Amino acid sequence: MKTISIDLAAHYAGSGTTIADAMRITRPDGAVYGFTGATRSATIGGVLYDATQGLDVTGIVTSAGLAVDNLELTTLDDGALFKHAEVIGGIWQNSEFLIFRYNWADPTDGVENVLAGTIGQVRLLNGSIVCELRGLQQYLQQPVGNITSKTCRANFADYPRPNGNNRCGLNSADHLETVTVGTVTSRRVFTIVRAGAAPAIPDDALAEGLVIFSAGLNGGVVGKIRSYAAATITLATDLPYLPVAGNTLQVINGCRKRLDEDCAGRYSNARNFQGEPHRPSIDDLTASPEPAA
Repeated sequence: MKTISIDLAAHYAGSGTTIADAMRITRPDGAVYGFTGATRSATIGGVLYDATQGLDVTGIVTSAGLAVDNLELTTLDDGALFKHAEVIGGIWQNSEFLIFRYNWADPTDGVENVLAGTIGQVRLLNGSIVCELRGLQQYLQQPVGNITSKTCRANFADYPRPNGNNRCGLNSADHLETVTVGTVTSRRVFTIVRAGAAPAIPDDALAEGLVIFSAGLNGGVVGKIRSYAAATITLATDLPYLPVAGNTLQVINGCRKRLDEDCAGRYSNARNFQGEPHRPSIDDLTASPEPAA
């Protein structure tokens, strides 16, 4: 059951109302931003809801059933908040949002929560930023249980965002190392340097692993490693910003999720393999029976 404060309920019951929509976004890196559709900014719960960015949310229609409440947020792109490189780099995706209504003439009246969920796709459109908002019912539409696959379905060492269900069983601390950026070729290719006089990480050890930047403009960015050789990392996609020599980052060993080569041979972890490598393929299931000898 939805509850609102006595003061806000009294304002709703009045002859004239000054109600505005507001939205709070909490990014995966912990940064919090507020937007309001009112003509004046307001501070609510310690968060500044800025009116200069503007806020336009498509008609909010919620239902008592399990239908997913998907809608879009449109806000102006002045380049100060929604930086092009960060949007393209996915910094805003999977952020948590809360949409609520409040009395812009007296924000101390309290708020009426309307919708909460996560941000999906973020795109640039004619000088504006358009964010796909996914309601909490989205989680109820996800399949429950596992499908079969020849490769492992577990998240290697339950990293970088632990969910409390480490099916891999390995401890990320045993496969994680802090290094610094060396020579930079592009937003996708750069070398890494280990601390002190430690030898370079062996070739291919980080392939299919991850990098997590802890400093610089790319702070908080997670990148997938496509290949690694001669201390050079090649990412699968470009970083939002060009890394700078000396930036610190964490690298975690790669895993191609194969039973013999990776899980058993490299990590001695075959007991936790989450796949079915020996199951018949579709060709085996649909093949014609072999004639008797």
